[in-house]
Amino acid sequence: MSTRKSPFIGYINPPTLLTLSGIILAVLGVSFSMNRGDLPLAAICLMMAGICDLFDGFVARKCDLPPEEQEYGIHIDTIADMASFGVAPALICMNLGLTSPVELLACVTYVCCAGTRLAYFNTIATKTDGPVPFFTGLPVTYAAILFPVVLYFCHSPNGGVNTGPLHITLWLSALLFVLRVPVPKPKGVFYVLFPLMAVGLSYLWLQRL
Repeated sequence: MSTRKSPFIGYINPPTLLTLSGIILAVLGVSFSMNRGDLPLAAICLMMAGICDLFDGFVARKCDLPPEEQEYGIHIDTIADMASFGVAPALICMNLGLTSPVELLACVTYVCCAGTRLAYFNTIATKTDGPVPFFTGLPVTYAAILFPVVLYFCHSPNGGVNTGPLHITLWLSALLFVLRVPVPKPKGVFYVLFPLMAVGLSYLWLQRL
């Protein structure tokens, strides 16, 4: 499939548009989290950003992109992951009240570990021929389902939020991002399972609007 280069820097093609859509959703999620009453929308945006990330690679493999656009896709996908699943969850947690020194340290550590994990992935991805059977460390994109699930059980219908589990989730996620453990890569069924989970959880969240 041939794609047309934008008059600006970068490349515009179907997978890139999907990747950028994920960033937009994550930014909207952070914005919604500023109002406790809109927290359900913030959680839904984070999950939808995860779906964009899940399928942008699939779309890229279906497109006949030239090598420079393939390499560009790797890097912009990593930047999108950092924004959507590294920075956005931390900002959402801060907006929900995690602002004590220890809690801010957890947020900063989470973001730094997410960046470390993504940089490591890029280093491996650009030097590995063909697909690898597993990831090293927990993929940052798993935040797209982890935080909405934890938030759901921390959030009460009257708008209150128990920040304790979120604090623990930040520390635990940060550790798993950089821990040198193999994590199996999601395969075919995951492309059905995650969207179904996202739709089901979105329905539950919408009941709290």
